[in-house]
Amino acid sequence: MLCITMRKGDYFKIGGDITVRFDHLNSERVHLSIDAPRDIPIVRGKVLERLNGTDGA
Repeated sequence: MLCITMRKGDYFKIGGDITVRFDHLNSERVHLSIDAPRDIPIVRGKVLERLNGTDGA
């Protein structure tokens, strides 16, 4: 697993088509902006856990 420390406005690329940008921090929530092609699904972990019936552990 890769762990990245970022400041507001920092971003990283995944492959050539996906950009993840640190938008802002609000209390304990991190706001990310993800720019990816429409054909690449982006699904939150909680949604996957609910669909798969797992707790994510």
